[in-house]
Amino acid sequence: MKRIFERTTVLAVLAVLAMGAAPAEAQQNYDLLFDKFSVRLEGSWVSLSTEIRVDSKTAGQGTTLNFEDDLNLGSGDLVPSFSFEWQFGRKHRLGVRWQDIGRGSNAQALTDIQWGDEVIPIDADITLSFDSTQVFIDYTYFPWIKDRWAAGFGGGLRVMDLNSTLTWEEQNIGNGKNSINGTAPLPYFYFEYRRMFSDNWRFVTGLGWLYIEIGDISGGQWVGRASIEYLLGERWGFGAAVNLSTIGVDWEGAEFLGRFEMDINDFSLFARIRF
Repeated sequence: MKRIFERTTVLAVLAVLAMGAAPAEAQQNYDLLFDKFSVRLEGSWVSLSTEIRVDSKTAGQGTTLNFEDDLNLGSGDLVPSFSFEWQFGRKHRLGVRWQDIGRGSNAQALTDIQWGDEVIPIDADITLSFDSTQVFIDYTYFPWIKDRWAAGFGGGLRVMDLNSTLTWEEQNIGNGKNSINGTAPLPYFYFEYRRMFSDNWRFVTGLGWLYIEIGDISGGQWVGRASIEYLLGERWGFGAAVNLSTIGVDWEGAEFLGRFEMDINDFSLFARIRF
């Protein structure tokens, strides 16, 4: 948790520096549908589901493990999240959201598990650490901007950095260790809709989806978002958001060979600084 808050602090400082370096005219507000620049700090309750299969080029397909059900990895966590938005033209928006989740567990193998080139024997004591960092980068073009609503489309990139270490120990047999480290950049098409219910209440929803193959990685994903926000004066906003995402990837790289599926859903309360 200390590492998570340290990263959040660094990102917040960088955002403040970037705002300070922006020209004065760039920090004027557009209408209520958009902020010229804003920073959002969130407290997110995250719900997770993770399935991984580690294959071997010599031993073939491995055992599919659900980390939450099979290895007692926590399925929920409270983490900070960070995002910012930049409306660099009336019809052009750039958004970034960052989230880091670290978990660990101890369990006992209920059956033999093939994990890459290793076989974890039944009744072995298993220790798992699993860290996942995800960054969403969205560009949206808004051809439709009215008095109370706006709609646009564009593209996004979801970058997931995964670090997993699985260790096991069996009495009279020995122990083993296997690590998975990799970064998966997965793009998507994106649609966004915004609406002002009044001069203070702003609603935003977005949807992204794509299946693609890039090098050794092939997979699909979808991203769903919705938020309701109360605008307090010219500089502040407070609200709640729901973020849903799922990903399924087949990976055949040097660091990982197998199948990875993960759902990351969160409910967030946030405060926004508007410029």
